[in-house]
Amino acid sequence: MLPTLTVESSPRSINILLYKLLSLRRIEYLTVDRELKIKEISLKVQDFAFHEEVGAGKDVRDSFPELIGIEGLLEDIIEERQQDCQLKSISRVLKDGSYLYLNLYIFGYKGQANADRLIILCEDVTDSIGSQPTIVLTAKKTSIKGDNLAAAGDYIDKIINSLGDVLFVTGTSGQIKKVNQAAQQLFGYTESELIGQSISMITAEEELLRKVSQLPPALKSEYWPQVKVACQTKIGLKVIVAFSCSNFETSTGSKDADREVIQDFVYIGKDITKQQRIKKCQEAQYAVTHILSESTSLDSATPKILQAICQSFGWDFGELWTPAEGEKETRLGEEIKSEKDPLWCLPLCCPIEENPCWRRVAVWQAADEVREFAENDQQIILAAGEGLPGAVSRSGSTQWITDLVGDRNFVRSRLAEEAGLRSGFGFPIHARNQVVGVMTFFCREELPPDQDLLQIIAVVSSQLGEFVKRKYAEKELQEAEASIRFLYEQEKRQSEELARQNLALEQAKLELQAANMELQRLASVDGLTQIPNRRCFDKKLELEWQLMEREKESLSLILCDIDFFKLYNDHYGHQGGDECLKQVAEILASNAQRAGDLAARYGGEEFAVILSRTDVQGAKQIAEAIRRDLKTAAIFHAASKVSKFITLSMGIATTVPAAGLSIEELIGQADRALYRAKLEGRDRILGLDLKIEFQDGKGVFSDDCERS
Repeated sequence: MLPTLTVESSPRSINILLYKLLSLRRIEYLTVDRELKIKEISLKVQDFAFHEEVGAGKDVRDSFPELIGIEGLLEDIIEERQQDCQLKSISRVLKDGSYLYLNLYIFGYKGQANADRLIILCEDVTDSIGSQPTIVLTAKKTSIKGDNLAAAGDYIDKIINSLGDVLFVTGTSGQIKKVNQAAQQLFGYTESELIGQSISMITAEEELLRKVSQLPPALKSEYWPQVKVACQTKIGLKVIVAFSCSNFETSTGSKDADREVIQDFVYIGKDITKQQRIKKCQEAQYAVTHILSESTSLDSATPKILQAICQSFGWDFGELWTPAEGEKETRLGEEIKSEKDPLWCLPLCCPIEENPCWRRVAVWQAADEVREFAENDQQIILAAGEGLPGAVSRSGSTQWITDLVGDRNFVRSRLAEEAGLRSGFGFPIHARNQVVGVMTFFCREELPPDQDLLQIIAVVSSQLGEFVKRKYAEKELQEAEASIRFLYEQEKRQSEELARQNLALEQAKLELQAANMELQRLASVDGLTQIPNRRCFDKKLELEWQLMEREKESLSLILCDIDFFKLYNDHYGHQGGDECLKQVAEILASNAQRAGDLAARYGGEEFAVILSRTDVQGAKQIAEAIRRDLKTAAIFHAASKVSKFITLSMGIATTVPAAGLSIEELIGQADRALYRAKLEGRDRILGLDLKIEFQDGKGVFSDDCERS
């Protein structure tokens, strides 16, 4: 059996325990006498002083000016007229400009020979005041001069019990050796009920706490500053406690006798049940809001809401109930065969019966253990006022059942007992001043009413009610639109004949416009090459002639002919010839893109290009570009006598339109130039501009050369 750790038997053990307690909370201490002169200090207490150096014999108010003005209170503590006092959130500005926050805890102590003193504990609370997301605990080695104070057991008790957090000290076997008042108040046990018992009576995660205690200090500070475990109070309530864990070794026996080394574990914890519950409430509210915002119908939203509420609060089973109009009896366990209806098949336009029957239309279960309670998703219909849905509907408010098995109005108590369900609650969904739905939830623990849960459920109920109201409004809008549509149809039938005539007239007009547009297109575009045809060419040339005559600008015309095209047709067939014409037309069109330019099919294998505001040199450049693009296209012509690819012979004519000149003369000039190009060997460009003659580098011919 392990020896008991006491003040009388082991002063060094008390010193080690005090060191552990103070270092875990980052606490330094000092003692002062009645004249407020410093008697003893810990190693790092200077870190908390204002500016003056802390030392024995000095006035403590020089280093801690916060004590000025409360000397009467300090006297009351020494005389035991007051137990203690606390000064919280005191700030210090450090050399680097950052802030240090500390709390002062002051209580009296009667030492040896009745030397009355004050003990002042200084705690670093910078992390908690700054609301840091994680608390990095750094174990600081300090040497506390506590040998003279360790002889007094009440001194240690006052330090331990002054802690606001839960404290447990256990041995290697898990037996509790020491607890403070905060632990007794949280878990509802007295000190005598806890001492000597296993810490497993508080939490089932004893092994996890021990493993964290034995981690290296650096690893524990970085990765395991705290460990959150589920605990249970004396009356069975569940609480979540965040523990800081540590361990230390001590020894028993006198200096002369053999000493036995004992390893103890220190757990300092904070009750975070409320914070965790608030977090779960916020998560549940956010989840419901998110589901409703993304759902287009109640049918799609309901299963997700049941799941979100169950998972957020750890409940095992959820149901949705809607009014079952016309049903008058309870149906449990029997198979009901019917077509699958929507979850929310509510009479939107008619009021619901004052005490309707309730049909279960949707369920969600967390585990197979409650499968029997789900009854294989068969429908259940409860009579008016019966069961939890009936009680919620009748009261119009949330109802909580702590003991399902013992509740006489809960008609499914046998099924709940078989499934292990113990507690449940239900809440109404209001719309149009009536209950249009009820959601019920069950768990396998016996729980008293949870006010935090009920508050969030009230918000969820309101959200669902607003969602249902919106769906009602949408339905009414649809009905109003249907009514307006009916009136419109009546009016429409009265003028039906006139409307038909107008429609027929408009249709005929549209068809005529479409036919005219198609005729214009057919009249202007060559059907094969999809570029302007000869008719469009004639109109465009006449228009540009008149415009250039007014502006005194040059007008050029290029006539093109595919060399040996008949041989191409004979060799590749007419289909191949058609494809060749399309490719050549595309090349010509791509080089006539300016306003006033036009590439057209002139006839057969002949093409024409109108170039507005273009002199003879500009026309030649366009012709050369056409020739280059055609060469790049490399359209094979095995039967050609001048090249193995398709080539063009081109004739250019340029003039400035004026009185005495005509379009026919311009076309004639271009035609003569084309004829010369073909006559002189094809695959060349030849142009005429009044008396100026040119050819593309293969020779120059005079104007008196006649066609043969």
